[in-house]
Amino acid sequence: MAGAFANIPKDKKAVIVIKKKSGDVTLSCHFNPENYTISRDIGWQPQPIKGQNVPVSEFNGGGPNKTDLSLLFDTSAEPAGKDVRDYTKKLWDATRIDEDSKHPVTQKGEPPHVIFIWGRSWSFEAVISSLSEQFILFNEDGIPIRSSIKIGLTQVIDDTTFGKQNPTSGGIPGKMYTVQEGDRLDLIAAQHYDKPMLWRLIAEYNEIDNPRNLVPGQHLIIPPLS
Repeated sequence: MAGAFANIPKDKKAVIVIKKKSGDVTLSCHFNPENYTISRDIGWQPQPIKGQNVPVSEFNGGGPNKTDLSLLFDTSAEPAGKDVRDYTKKLWDATRIDEDSKHPVTQKGEPPHVIFIWGRSWSFEAVISSLSEQFILFNEDGIPIRSSIKIGLTQVIDDTTFGKQNPTSGGIPGKMYTVQEGDRLDLIAAQHYDKPMLWRLIAEYNEIDNPRNLVPGQHLIIPPLS
């Protein structure tokens, strides 16, 4: 198990980006998922018709995409006493209200959104709708060093690329950026590289054919300069 963890390059791991007001927190998965399930509730509501055997179904709107993942975290290859919860705590924290997101008057807040990224063609913004953790290996002091996480993600931003994934792809290096109203690639390049002329690097990395077609809410990967 430890050898398998060590042999996965860091830039090939799936990642979960936790979007907190104070700054994004990134959690690299120790092992990429072996499988996952995608589901969606479709808003058809049967309307009974008197004297008919089959009701008429009325469409009341689409539901969010949902993804269920199983993730394994393991610290057995790390220095003795390394608690696996040092990593998985980030996920548990993401199920609690982000204190920095609270409204200054009503004091109402919500847990942060998360972005699951695996490969260049699959990323989506969601909230954690369910989370459980089973500890399955301990060191001699009783500290858990391996755990199995089951996480349910519910999509919160419509993304037509959801589900167009390549399961053999790895996680990608770089920073996640969410396009804002009025953004242009040259402005984004200036913000991250201090060089607006590097906009082509971002366009090519994200396979953008027309740089004028940026959409607010769209997710971009800002690749590192090699």
